[in-house]
Amino acid sequence: MPEKTAQEPGEGSLEDEVERERREHALIDEEKLGMDELEEEHLKRERQPGTPAGR
Repeated sequence: MPEKTAQEPGEGSLEDEVERERREHALIDEEKLGMDELEEEHLKRERQPGTPAGR
């Protein structure tokens, strides 16, 4: 008879899935922040092509 493992089959998978989802959400949040920063930089460059707009 095989020895019983510390975990039942599938017992750790829920924790693994939750951790994986946390990492995915963190990456998505980082990407959103990155996109916001890129968009801000792009807008800054559009507004200041050498001289301020409206002058």
